[in-house]
Amino acid sequence: MEIVLFKKIASLFGKTQDPEAEKRKFLKLLRKDLVQSQYYKFFKMQTEELGPPMGKFFFDLYKPLIPLQILMENVAKSTRMKQLIIHFYMDSGLVALQERLSSTSIEERAKVTDNKKLQAQVQSDLERFSSVFSSNCIVPIDHSYNCLLALAAFATFDFFHILKHFDKTFTVQVPGYQPKFEHVRAYILIEALKDFLEVAYPLDQTEGWTALFKILKASRNEVDVIDLNQWNKLVAMLHEVQHSSIILLIIRFVEKNPVWQSKPNFPDEHIAKTYLQMVQDEAEECIDRIINAKRNAKIEEIARAVFKTLPGERMKYYTDRNSEMYEKKNIGSFLYTKEINYLKVFLIDYFKKEVRELCDLFLIRGQWTSQSLAKPLSDAFHTIMTITEKVLAFDEELADDRETTSRMKNYLLRADRDKGQAHSLRILLNTVNENARKLSVMTAKELIALGIQLKNLYNDHEKIPHEYIVNWKEIESASETPIIQRIAVAHKQIYNFVRILKLFIEPAEE
Repeated sequence: MEIVLFKKIASLFGKTQDPEAEKRKFLKLLRKDLVQSQYYKFFKMQTEELGPPMGKFFFDLYKPLIPLQILMENVAKSTRMKQLIIHFYMDSGLVALQERLSSTSIEERAKVTDNKKLQAQVQSDLERFSSVFSSNCIVPIDHSYNCLLALAAFATFDFFHILKHFDKTFTVQVPGYQPKFEHVRAYILIEALKDFLEVAYPLDQTEGWTALFKILKASRNEVDVIDLNQWNKLVAMLHEVQHSSIILLIIRFVEKNPVWQSKPNFPDEHIAKTYLQMVQDEAEECIDRIINAKRNAKIEEIARAVFKTLPGERMKYYTDRNSEMYEKKNIGSFLYTKEINYLKVFLIDYFKKEVRELCDLFLIRGQWTSQSLAKPLSDAFHTIMTITEKVLAFDEELADDRETTSRMKNYLLRADRDKGQAHSLRILLNTVNENARKLSVMTAKELIALGIQLKNLYNDHEKIPHEYIVNWKEIESASETPIIQRIAVAHKQIYNFVRILKLFIEPAEE
């Protein structure tokens, strides 16, 4: 009916540019449609009053909704209702799969499964859960939840306000009260009628009430919130009145506005995808937490073997304490503080002393069968010595009076007001962290090369004839501790420290 009416209005507007003439023709058309409507008793045109039949219509809608009103008051915020709707559409297989993705299940499996295998299992479970959930559940879950929101908006609509105007003594406190409706000046309730159309139209256009009422019944220990047959009658009555456009016609007539349109409040929430993302995030966060815990425990175990006791903070500027100012702004942090601290301690306290003395014995006193065989040991040793200086320089570059820190602090001061400054700070933090990571990767690579050369020397000590060193007896006499023992200890220390670096660089590897 609305489409036909608009066509008539458009034709009238197209024939004349006289606004008053258009309005008169429109009002004439509206009068005709109001008179011909099967609900003409809703409105008395001569006095522009709403009639008692309209009061009865609202009362017939309101009465079965009374038990729903309290239940619906906070439904949009109810996490429990969202969960009930979601689980309603999940079969037993999907529920079991979700249980495997729970933190409890993943943590139990982590006790007997290595990191890589556990990651692969969880990733496989996530892919299967996402595939089945997406294909079978997303559409019906979102539809039922939006039905629930539409129902909540309708059930909590202020019918009482409207009914009080039709019956000044109207009450719901007296059981069996029969209202006595009177005429009401239309302009008094015109805004209420507009609000009603906003919540009523979505309800009229929605299907799927059977599933939703099953869910609501389950939420109340299998007690019906409303009889489904009664509800279907209510919706049918609402649909019939809506289809007649009588309320829309009354509003247009009273306001003398031929093009007024209601703006239905169609709920359009997407809780299914949000839930799916939550399952994925929780599983991935659990895996990360487990890997980090295992990694940290392993690092601590190996570090105790390398350092005897865990080293204190030796870096001056690239520290957790100096990282806090960036973390508090949620901009970033120094990511490799523990790793670089261990690196500094190892290089200065162990490498520059024990390993350096050992390498000097072979590179200075040693007589090699060929200088080309000495070159890999020499190259690895001298490269690591330069890395030691680079680690110290890296830390010093972050002193308060240096350019890098000065720029970062300037960006930080303006980060709250200027997203560009925050972005620049993130880029600079990433650069600093990447430099720290490169130092670790470079050190690990050179230590591995050095370890290989020490292993070659260890094996060469037992060989006759020797392939590498000719004067083993001279080197042995220059060392207070048996040289073969020193090589073995140094190799083990280097091997263990490389394991620490690899655990920082590739946490899922061990």
